[in-house]
Amino acid sequence: MGALTGLWVAPAVAAALVWAAPSRRAARWLALASAAAVFVYSIGLLVPFAADSGALRLEQLGESSLYGIRYRVGVDGLSLSLCWLTTLLTLLGLAGSWSAERPQGFWSAFLALESGLLGLFVVQNLFYFYVFWEIILLPMFFIIGLWGSDRRRYAAYKFLLYTFLGSLFLLVGFISLPTLHHAATGVWTWDIPDLARSPLSRSAAPWIYAAIALGFAVKIPVLPLHNWLPDAHTEAPAAGSVLLAGVMLKAGVYGFLRVLLPVFPEVSTAALPWLGGLGVANILYGALCAMAQGDLKRLVAYTSISHLGFCLVGMFSQTGEGLAGAALQMLNHGLSTGALFLMIGFVYERVHRRGVADFGDLATAAPWLAFFFAFTLLSSIGLPGLNGFVGEMLSLLGMSRVSPLLSALGVVGTVLAVGYALPAFQQVFWAPAGAGSVTPKMTDLSLGERSILWVFAALILWLGVYPQPMLAFLEPSLAPLVIR
Repeated sequence: MGALTGLWVAPAVAAALVWAAPSRRAARWLALASAAAVFVYSIGLLVPFAADSGALRLEQLGESSLYGIRYRVGVDGLSLSLCWLTTLLTLLGLAGSWSAERPQGFWSAFLALESGLLGLFVVQNLFYFYVFWEIILLPMFFIIGLWGSDRRRYAAYKFLLYTFLGSLFLLVGFISLPTLHHAATGVWTWDIPDLARSPLSRSAAPWIYAAIALGFAVKIPVLPLHNWLPDAHTEAPAAGSVLLAGVMLKAGVYGFLRVLLPVFPEVSTAALPWLGGLGVANILYGALCAMAQGDLKRLVAYTSISHLGFCLVGMFSQTGEGLAGAALQMLNHGLSTGALFLMIGFVYERVHRRGVADFGDLATAAPWLAFFFAFTLLSSIGLPGLNGFVGEMLSLLGMSRVSPLLSALGVVGTVLAVGYALPAFQQVFWAPAGAGSVTPKMTDLSLGERSILWVFAALILWLGVYPQPMLAFLEPSLAPLVIR
């Protein structure tokens, strides 16, 4: 077994062991130890990767089999950065859900989800890409449906319906690519680098592109395919929302960067007015909807729609700055939104409320919570010096070279972000508590909770003040996608 294969196999084995753990205590410690070990293992992959100067590192088991299907995995800066994000958020999410009910099942599903996500980010073959794409649906379905809030079953089935139907379009596109490649060359292959050199006909390429793009767009989600996301976030447990927002939504953006832009560069260029426009629509619509929310989880859920719009804007500029901004924004959003969902979970565990109007003067009762919430919220709205600013500005800068109008509209979204973030913070933490406020029942963050949030804060500050190492790490994998 290769090192990259072991990265996704290890949490799968850990999930089975946690499921069979003899007690709740054993399950807790085994899950946490396994997540920590996988995180350290993912960091250890940097050493051989750095030795290759950022080149794509590949592992292959066996030769091509029937219809060219072979197991092939590899990492570059883009995929390895998302592997780090996955292992980090899994570890912090598990640590932050120490009191979860029925822990054997919950943490087993959590580790299975981590395994599927890691497999998705390392495979270089469309057949196995689709296998892992489908695998990640089931653990999240059970996490929402079994451990979520009051309307958890509705949200879980809605999540499954939207994402599964999107996967059917993805399947059609994935099957079409190797089939047409075989018809043109006489060779069967599902490997993404080979398909990037496939002589596809000009008439077929746009239709295949549209089918695959639709499947990826549901997962991001892109308007008007976003309706499943607010309900899924609202009903999911806090740790589930951390992985859903922090990593699962990035699978769609990753699919565009890993599959569609390399295989269909010309169609992607032609699609700029449509998909770039949808990215701007995401930015503006998500921000406006966030302003109208009275539930903190729904508010943060709509900000995810807005923030991922910056990924679309930067990505479809097909410029060096825009692509770097899109890749960095995936990491930035995972950190800031993951921390916000975790903090909302901490509050909900204490008072079983999360409405904006349920609080007031919370800064007096929980000053540490107020500090971390303000810090993370400022990073989320793109304050200079914190991570969100770098990703958003690079994305908009890249688009400004191609479409100044779309870039200008995206800037409007950064202004609207202030309109949903600061009023909500003012009401929850500084405004006088009303008669029905649950603030008197609130206690401040524990030492363990503060330790988790210090990790988020350190990474948010580092990527905001000194993003150059991460941008240099991502550059070799993004450079082949630059057209403009």
